[in-house]
Amino acid sequence: MQNYNPKFKSDIRTRQENFDFLLTFMNFKSSFFILIFTFSIFPLSASASTAYIDAQHSEFFEGDTIMFSVRVDSENKNINAVEGNVRLDYITESVSLVDVNTAGSKFSLWPGKPLPSENNTSISFAGGIPLGLNSKDAIIFNIVLKLQEVGQITLTPNNFSVYLNDGKGTKDEVSVKNLVIDVLPKKLASQAVDDWNTITSNDTTPPEPFLIYLGQEGSVFDGKKFLSFSTTDTQSGIAYYEVIEGDLPPVRSNGTYILREQDKSVKVTIIAYDTSGNFKKEVYNPKYSYFNFKNIAIIIVIIFAIFLFVIYKKRKKNGLIQK
Repeated sequence: MQNYNPKFKSDIRTRQENFDFLLTFMNFKSSFFILIFTFSIFPLSASASTAYIDAQHSEFFEGDTIMFSVRVDSENKNINAVEGNVRLDYITESVSLVDVNTAGSKFSLWPGKPLPSENNTSISFAGGIPLGLNSKDAIIFNIVLKLQEVGQITLTPNNFSVYLNDGKGTKDEVSVKNLVIDVLPKKLASQAVDDWNTITSNDTTPPEPFLIYLGQEGSVFDGKKFLSFSTTDTQSGIAYYEVIEGDLPPVRSNGTYILREQDKSVKVTIIAYDTSGNFKKEVYNPKYSYFNFKNIAIIIVIIFAIFLFVIYKKRKKNGLIQK
């Protein structure tokens, strides 16, 4: 497999920053935490959740660029977090990893954004959704592969964990289904399929509106004030964020930004770009305090972020998450 796009390798460095951001909110009272997350308990069935991978094609040919979706079937249960990895088994140089994205994902919080290993043989992730979901085919993330040579490719969900939306972080049983495809010789006089180009060229919809949070904590970024933000894009996925602090030149970000002006308040503009170049602009106005929320839903998102972070860090500490 060819080397993965360098822009995604740079995202690895931001994982710890995203984890550290969530620590800012750990001083919320535990009683409030439980109150928020127990209001939506659903009756559970005995069936295990199922992790599987699919594509919108029944045949695969040399030269095609195919998007595979990693999905979860909650088996009529309400879930709010998933983690694990997907193994990619193939003959060396027979496949090129074009993109990993969360376009159309039902999961909006990413303590562990889907990222490939250094040799591109696995993709690890940890994601969540604040109010939970009950779905037979919820997309977690997508893998875009260019099929360069005839042969067989196997995509396997591995070390998958699914957590119930019961206020306790209960781990559900999980069954997994791998996907095995045979790459056939290219048909004469036929044009190769390119799922990714079709999606990006037809995407004219900007990313979803998003919120900007101000944080400051002694153990995070040397106690400096910072902003954190995140949004989703249903078609081509978020490519990057651009941050403009006051009159300073714009800089790129992956979801966190340390304020240059630590002693005075300035307006900060954040622009989220999707892969197709569409954008959504939001402005942080420092005259509003951090806790001046518009509605309780924002608090739910923050508390859930803490909940998901604790689960992820605990499993990482115990060596249950592969890097």
